[in-house]
Amino acid sequence: MADRKLLLIKTEDTYGDDAGAAAANTVWAEEVAYRPMGEVVSGTPAKPGLGATRGFVYGEHGELTFSVPLGGAAEAGVAPKWGMLLKACGYAETIVADTSVTYALAAAPSLSPSDSIVWREGRRLHKLVGARGRVGFSFEEGQRPRMNVTMRGLLIPVADGAVLAPADANFAGWLDVGPVSQGRTTFSIGGAQPPLRSLTLEQSDNLVFSDRPNQKSVELVGERSFTGRLRVGSLLPSVLNFEALRLANTLSNLALVHNNVAGQILTLNVKAENGMPTYSDDRGLDVTEVDLMPKPSGLAVDDEVSLVLT
Repeated sequence: MADRKLLLIKTEDTYGDDAGAAAANTVWAEEVAYRPMGEVVSGTPAKPGLGATRGFVYGEHGELTFSVPLGGAAEAGVAPKWGMLLKACGYAETIVADTSVTYALAAAPSLSPSDSIVWREGRRLHKLVGARGRVGFSFEEGQRPRMNVTMRGLLIPVADGAVLAPADANFAGWLDVGPVSQGRTTFSIGGAQPPLRSLTLEQSDNLVFSDRPNQKSVELVGERSFTGRLRVGSLLPSVLNFEALRLANTLSNLALVHNNVAGQILTLNVKAENGMPTYSDDRGLDVTEVDLMPKPSGLAVDDEVSLVLT
């Protein structure tokens, strides 16, 4: 019964101590992929035989990737169920009661909380502890907005699991979300409003796993940078000129607003330079694509990407 699968994630009180994720910690996860990782270290002695030398496993950890629909919460000022994932990925959460929840890049991501993960796949029970992650976002016309998560944690060897039953999951509070479309989504860049085809953002890999005496952990350290890709219907150069923006080194403000129900209105704010555009024809419609290089507005701030729920 490998078709029965369930992901559970719970924030840890102490780094690396199994938080005991249970049904109440169910995650609405799609396209889940799990990979145990590690290295084999072996010697190369001078010997008469031709075979390789047996080795030792080192650096045991695991990686889990999955997507989550950005469905928001039941009312404004209430954190969404996926908020705890963003906090483990280096985002700070700010709640204004009855009004908004904001996720902004944390100034000190190394202080981000860690998670315990249970991935039940048929009768296989996988566990990671001390997990932290990174996240990207995808907004495609006709598709549901999603965040794409990569989590790495300390490996607990796979074990036998019981047959999954409906009582093992609790999806209370998780909300799905409608697709990117007219009437549900608005988009602007540099004050212009081109027809949005797709917007994707990816974060650099700042997940550093260490295994040395007195330290075995996954940390969020080093430079945190973003790349993106924007595809829009072309406007006249007098309205939106990506070539001129590139030549002027312009840092443009992008704003995507999705949904119209309180608690589920998601605003993605991005500050980014763009690359030189490429132009194409899509069934008679003129389309422009550019790379995005999100950058903060100053050397002492981290404001290149944020999410706001209202």
